[in-house]
Amino acid sequence: MTHEVELLTAQMSRTGDGAHWAVYVVLSSEPGHWPEVLIPADNGIPSVATRATALAHLGFVPFRTYPFWDWAETMNPRDTASPVRLVATLAVVPAAPERGTGSSSRHL
Repeated sequence: MTHEVELLTAQMSRTGDGAHWAVYVVLSSEPGHWPEVLIPADNGIPSVATRATALAHLGFVPFRTYPFWDWAETMNPRDTASPVRLVATLAVVPAAPERGTGSSSRHL
């Protein structure tokens, strides 16, 4: 018997005030209300290990053994002079089927 696991997307971006990196998992069942972990931005971009720890706190693991994060630039399409925002994405799966995901913000 095989189980199909839903492939989800984790994202990481700076918070609006720039003080933290937010690692969150996009859940289509809860638009705009996604579990997240905040990582202080004091030391630059969080390491892959720190991101994996954040995902584990949320109950997720990278889909592949080696977590390749893809980076993209986003901006306000109506204002080409607006600051560019970097967003990293990674395919993830639940760490364990019985483990639920929280919906509140957490800090590392």
